[in-house]
Amino acid sequence: MQKSDDKGLKYLESFWARFKKDQPYLAKLVVREMNSFKNNKSAAAFAHGVWITIAALQSQEEADEMNEDWGIR
Repeated sequence: MQKSDDKGLKYLESFWARFKKDQPYLAKLVVREMNSFKNNKSAAAFAHGVWITIAALQSQEEADEMNEDWGIR
């Protein structure tokens, strides 16, 4: 993502705000782990991995709910 990508930055800010609200204990753990890295690039890579994982789990949860609503499962 480009630093000038305001839309992307707003999305990420919104994501992390929701994550902190919805999963406060997990958010604290993620921040603690990020703070243990020696450099910002490693911490950013870790945060990106967390974001990908959470986004994938949320998408799967939505798909499972839709399948259940439609009687597919």
